[in-house]
Amino acid sequence: MIKNFTVGNFQSFRDKNTLCLERQANDDSLKESFFTNQKTEFLRSVAIYGANASGKSNLWKALLFFRQFITNSLQSSLVNEKIQVMPFLLNTKTENEPSFFEVEIYAGKKRFQYGFEVSSKKVHKEWLFEFPNKKKLFERTNDEIDHNPIHFKEATADLKKMTRPNVLFLTVLASYNAEISREVVKEIQKIEVMSGNLHGSTLDYSVQKYREYQKEILDFMKEADFGITDLTIDEKEVSPEELIKNLPLQFRQLVPVGQEKMFQRTIKTSHSKFKPDGTKVGDVSFDFSQESTGTQHFFALSAPFINTLKEGKVLIVDELDASLHPFLCRFILKLFNSNDRNKNNAQLIFTTHDVSLLENEILRRDQVWFTEKDKFGVSELYSLAELGERKEASFGKRYLEGRYGALPYIHYLEDTDQIE
Repeated sequence: MIKNFTVGNFQSFRDKNTLCLERQANDDSLKESFFTNQKTEFLRSVAIYGANASGKSNLWKALLFFRQFITNSLQSSLVNEKIQVMPFLLNTKTENEPSFFEVEIYAGKKRFQYGFEVSSKKVHKEWLFEFPNKKKLFERTNDEIDHNPIHFKEATADLKKMTRPNVLFLTVLASYNAEISREVVKEIQKIEVMSGNLHGSTLDYSVQKYREYQKEILDFMKEADFGITDLTIDEKEVSPEELIKNLPLQFRQLVPVGQEKMFQRTIKTSHSKFKPDGTKVGDVSFDFSQESTGTQHFFALSAPFINTLKEGKVLIVDELDASLHPFLCRFILKLFNSNDRNKNNAQLIFTTHDVSLLENEILRRDQVWFTEKDKFGVSELYSLAELGERKEASFGKRYLEGRYGALPYIHYLEDTDQIE
């Protein structure tokens, strides 16, 4: 579970900004929205608002890069790939400096602080501390790695020598089954990052998981009131010729030439059929493509949400409300902010424009965050709790009034007499 995440000099975040998932001490509202672990109270969900191009997606990209670099830096270093990181380019000083990433997490009962500074060519700094008392396990500056010989014996001289300039020391240690490092990496790998706008990969995941999560996914879809009574997925091996024959003309050239094995997937939904007097007479089967975009999107999201809740993971979703009705976003939020439905204390971080969620009966002040970009192109991240707002205020109304910032400035709307 995440306590906080800090990013600096990455994309539009020139300065260090921290997203905190720790409960604000003096606010006891919506008690199911937070849980306690090792005397620390964590938020189960956080919503991030802001104008388009204000930095919301860049925060999502920062978390995605952080996870992927820790997971994949060893493989990338073997082929001498450039590190895919982008500093803040609108400033002559920061464009040549490394980007900063740091997370404070709990792995079981242990609390760690891990971070690194990295450019496209190499890792400049890296560090790992354990609490309480912020005990140093290792610190790295370029090729020099200093470790705690008593509490971090897994940092051997041989593994230090094996660590290339463009790979993380933590990743190297974890790849050799070093106990503490593997524990930290395993917890970071529980951070799942996805986009609400890119349905292809999430749809594939939900299809793959359907056999395992069939009951949960069906219940999930039924609760969302799409009118679906059943859902079936069939996958069979077909020849390229057979597959092409069933495809529309505009898609036939997309089939790879010379492919020996191909698979055709069929997803069917069932809906109840009724007599004029309301008596049910059976079910009618529909092709999945006949369902609404929102229904297809909700199914694609179903397995990631169910898996996150079951495994107690952290899920970051960019544009959660894409193609979804506000009531569905509210339903998803309530799943996470529930002692009964979220027994493993999963956490949800999402960006959204859905102002209907900005109500004090749905979100606490410390669950509401904003991104705002200034005239220099610099993004700032801040929470509603930091603004000193009253917990009983109408957050959505006051947000649209411009009291919290993080709104687009549209010159035409400045003269309200022009709008009827």
